[in-house]
Amino acid sequence: MAKIEKETEMYAPVKKLLEGMGYTVRAEVKDCDIVAVRDDEMAVVEMKRSFNITVVYQAMDRRSITPNVYVAIPRPSSLREKSTRMMMTLLKELGIGLITVGNNSLRNADIWIEPQQVKKTGKRRTDAVKKEFDQRSGDRNTGGSTGKKIVTAYKEASVLALCHMEKYDKIMVKQIKKLGYPEKMKNALHSNVFGWFERNSAYEYGLSVKGLEALEGEEYKELIEHYRKEVKENV
Repeated sequence: MAKIEKETEMYAPVKKLLEGMGYTVRAEVKDCDIVAVRDDEMAVVEMKRSFNITVVYQAMDRRSITPNVYVAIPRPSSLREKSTRMMMTLLKELGIGLITVGNNSLRNADIWIEPQQVKKTGKRRTDAVKKEFDQRSGDRNTGGSTGKKIVTAYKEASVLALCHMEKYDKIMVKQIKKLGYPEKMKNALHSNVFGWFERNSAYEYGLSVKGLEALEGEEYKELIEHYRKEVKENV
């Protein structure tokens, strides 16, 4: 593997770097390419195949979530190049960190600049990202993906409800908390974005034809298998 052609090629080495620092990593969380959490600390990484003004705008926007924001790009060929030195000067001035990923077959990632805490974050947005992060069962996306459906916490809650109904035909709203299912399932049932559910009564839901088709299809196969096991063990 030679030159980096897609942002997704940088995800694995950046994830490995962050996990080596003790972070739990998730991709594509609330429009962020990568979100990493370690105890009460959160870091966000935005990836681009080249350094440009767009990634600077994105990184500055993510500073409202956490002060620990990095830009990740393919490693420049030389620190002596004027463009590289200007890039690093700009990032340091803005307090944004820099991660570089090797263009060689090793694809190793290194931190070149640590982010600086120069701006107060917005708690509301930070909490929204952390909530979405916590409500996901694992890292089921690849950072830097475009034009690809993202597995969100809402989608996971919908699939969990789907798998419960597959086994038990229905679910009552009052059962959700008792069974230890996420509160987001209530929203998934009420909003029914995918059309998978049918309301049998004010507080009871069952499967629709679309729900049955989703269970038999390939699009959510991996997620369905995961939650089938959870339902089997939980009820």
